[in-house]
Amino acid sequence: MVTIRRVGSPPPSRVRLSAVRALVGISTISVACSASIALYAAAQLATIGIIETGPLFEIMVVLPAVIAIVTSILGALVGLGMLVRSSTRKLPFVLMAIGHLATTVGVVAVVIWSTRPSASGWDLLLLPAPVVLGQLVVLAGLGVLILLRSRSNSVRGQQP
Repeated sequence: MVTIRRVGSPPPSRVRLSAVRALVGISTISVACSASIALYAAAQLATIGIIETGPLFEIMVVLPAVIAIVTSILGALVGLGMLVRSSTRKLPFVLMAIGHLATTVGVVAVVIWSTRPSASGWDLLLLPAPVVLGQLVVLAGLGVLILLRSRSNSVRGQQP
C-alpha cells in the first residue's frame, strides 16, 4: 500500500497526537472557566438565595463565559475531527467532543432565542447554563482520561 503525503506535512501519528493534546488543553481551559461560573453561582445561591451581579460578576462569570464559549467552539471542531478518525475514537475523547458540541449547540440556541422580536435581552442571562452543563460532560471525559492514564502508569510501574 502506497501512502501519499504532502511534502513537509507531519506523519499521521503526529497529527493524531497534536489533536489529542489540543483537545485535552482546550478541554482543561473550558472546564476551568465553567468551574469559575459554577463557583460564583453556587456561592451566590448559598449565601443570599439568588444570583446577583456584583463586583466579581465580570471576572468570575462574564470573562470566563466568553473564554469557555470560544474554547468550546474550538473543542467542537477538534473533537469532530477526532470523531471522524476511528483511531482516536476512544471514550475520553468522545465524551470531550460531545460535551463541546453540546455546549456550542446550547449557546447557539440561547443566542438565537434571544434574537426573537419579543426578546428583552435578559434571555442572554441563560448563556452560562449550556456552558456549565456541556462542560460537565467534558469534565467526565477528562476524568476518564486521567483514570485510564493513572491505571496504565501503575501497571507499567509493577512490571520488572
